Amino acid sequence: MIYGDFAYIYDKLMYDLDYKKMYKFILKVLDSKGLEPKNILEMAVGTGNLTEKLVKNFKVDGFDLSSEMLSVCQNKINSRNLRLFRQNMVDFKAPDTYDAILCVGDSLNYLLDKEEVFKSLNSAYKYLREDGIFICDFNTFYKFKSIPPITVDEVDEIFYVWENIFDEKSEINTYGVNFFVEFEDNKYERFYEEHKEKAYDYHEIYEMFQKIGFKNIEFYDDYDDIEINSSTSRYTIIARR
Repeated sequence: MIYGDFAYIYDKLMYDLDYKKMYKFILKVLDSKGLEPKNILEMAVGTGNLTEKLVKNFKVDGFDLSSEMLSVCQNKINSRNLRLFRQNMVDFKAPDTYDAILCVGDSLNYLLDKEEVFKSLNSAYKYLREDGIFICDFNTFYKFKSIPPITVDEVDEIFYVWENIFDEKSEINTYGVNFFVEFEDNKYERFYEEHKEKAYDYHEIYEMFQKIGFKNIEFYDDYDDIEINSSTSRYTIIARR
């Protein structure tokens, strides 16, 4: 199961994803677009690292396919501004319409079929209010090809061996991770997780946005106010309904 035992150590391993920077970028975008959102939908909330920042200023509905991730998120965040529910990204149903919808942390790369990506983007469009803002991101071909085939690291009491295989023909990247988690008396428990992500060229994603009906579609290098280039590892998209 995706993000089973992994959910409970996810935060310790994702130390290189700068949620503070991401949050500041999102606030800047909303302000620059003249939008003062009252409510936000966050797709694929994970363990709630962005969510816990959002609920300080907005009412947030969030969903994830993993019940384990939702459990961690719920335990982390105690706020009346948060509602969580279990859904998939492809054809989700939300309880409201929203001023802004977010899907961050390369979540859309986990959809391995471009038709599923299209459906997911279309679902986001459906639940945006008129002139609402959608912000999402994708890992790139460059990133997948640049990841070392094997990474060995240790974070706190967690030792892991991360294997990376990128199939350029299928454009699918496979992460295989062996975790060794220390519990007590120098005893370790091993478990294995495998995840797949697909690389999508930004041109085809742009065409999807256009076909769905999004307007003012903008691409940025990660969560920086700079244009994407040949060495962009993650591109961020901002679009308006």
